[in-house]
Amino acid sequence: MRRRPQVLTEVREAPARPEREKATRVLVEHHEVLRGLIRRLLETPRAQPGRRRALADELFDELRMHEMIEEDVFYPVMRDVTPGIAAAWSEHRQLSDQLAALVRADPRSGRFDRELGVMHDALESHAHLDEERQMFPEIERFADEDLLVELGDRLRDRLARLRSSRRTRMLLRLQRALLRLTAR
Repeated sequence: MRRRPQVLTEVREAPARPEREKATRVLVEHHEVLRGLIRRLLETPRAQPGRRRALADELFDELRMHEMIEEDVFYPVMRDVTPGIAAAWSEHRQLSDQLAALVRADPRSGRFDRELGVMHDALESHAHLDEERQMFPEIERFADEDLLVELGDRLRDRLARLRSSRRTRMLLRLQRALLRLTAR
């Protein structure tokens, strides 16, 4: 009896696809990324301005990408489900303004610390109080579950594309540089 080569008889499993999640869960997970960045910034002393600048830049990038996925994918589909979408959209403008103030501030200064404190409070108000505690439960109560899972896939895919896009990274770097130029 002739044996098959081992390679032909092995069963190869495809890598496990991450478990599909509702859009609300994907957004909460990304809120946690943003909170983690703010936490790290709050813990980093003024004596480490380079690290503070790098963390502020990372926060800028992640928050801008977060706004993009919510505004381009999630909010348009959910705007008829809850009136909270209109308020969330305007809160993004406030977060963007505060983020710009943080990026403009010298990471060695008290102004940076104040802007970071305001940024922390604004993000918590928007993400935790308005979205996670009010809007998301309402959406989960009234929106179709299959739609929420499909939107979760779209959000996750869009975020991955934005993070890996050289064009997006270049545009974000340019935005940060322009903000810093206007601070002088």
